[in-house]
Amino acid sequence: MTWRPSLRDRGDGVADDAARAAVTATAISLLAGVCGAIQPEINSELGTRVGSSLAAALLNFLVAFVAALVLLSRRPATRRRLVGIGAWPVPWWTFTAGLGGVMVVVSAVVTVERLGVAIFSIAFFAGQMTFGLVVDWLGITSGGRRPITATRVSAATMAIGAVVLSQIGQPAGDLAVGAVVFVVAAGAASALQSAFNGRIASTIGDALAPTVVNTFVGTVALTLILMGALVTDSVGPLAWPSEPWLYAGGLFGVTIVLSLAAASAAIGVLRTTVAMLAAQLITAFAVDWLVRDDPPTVGVITAAVVIVLAVLLVNRGTMRVPARGPLTTT
Repeated sequence: MTWRPSLRDRGDGVADDAARAAVTATAISLLAGVCGAIQPEINSELGTRVGSSLAAALLNFLVAFVAALVLLSRRPATRRRLVGIGAWPVPWWTFTAGLGGVMVVVSAVVTVERLGVAIFSIAFFAGQMTFGLVVDWLGITSGGRRPITATRVSAATMAIGAVVLSQIGQPAGDLAVGAVVFVVAAGAASALQSAFNGRIASTIGDALAPTVVNTFVGTVALTLILMGALVTDSVGPLAWPSEPWLYAGGLFGVTIVLSLAAASAAIGVLRTTVAMLAAQLITAFAVDWLVRDDPPTVGVITAAVVIVLAVLLVNRGTMRVPARGPLTTT
């Protein structure tokens, strides 16, 4: 007798495949979170060793651009899409997403040494979530406009409160309000960057293409800025460290972008965001404690919990809000 799988057997097989895919996507999200905590520490150390935050940021983007080109060499479909970039049906300003990435990288290079990775991560996510309200209200993403609801305002308020909590227990001389504000602004720039990239990716059906554009735009912008700084003698002598790991920040950045895209498609934005955030904060605590000999304070731990709760709240509210019509671009 020849055995044939029953419908139930087939259903169990599909369920098993879905379960394995969910486990894999969750692991990828956790990996993105770990990378998100390690990348700013590497970039900060590189900036200190090189002697210029601009030069360190440029190196970060150069490495990311080369990594994106390596991936591009394996994707003929993406290469064809990039050849026709002028015909992409997206607004011109979406191509400036890389400038948001510039601000993110520079903020890490400049502030992590002062703030530590944990406080940097908390302030960054707070800015990202808070400005995300404006991004959704303007309808910048392909999903169209979303109203500012009480749930989302509450989540943003919790996020800002987390930033304040993170400073509790810090000696008065260690408070760095300016650095924290800079990181919050970088988080806001990241929200715009994600929205622009998401709009391009959903329109052309390719997540790697906007990544290549991002890294190229960021590299060009930082090259021009650094050249201007060199001409005006605003940058001192540069020292290039020999340790290869100091140049790995760009690889971590590309890994984060592509990991989030893959994981979100498999398990959704909510589970991806929460998994990444939890991994990033736990890794940030470990980096600060083990590398910097700076154990987290009660305020920082409390702030981390509040940020996770805020992410859960804002995603819950987002899933219940119907999208309005898209923003017209003329």
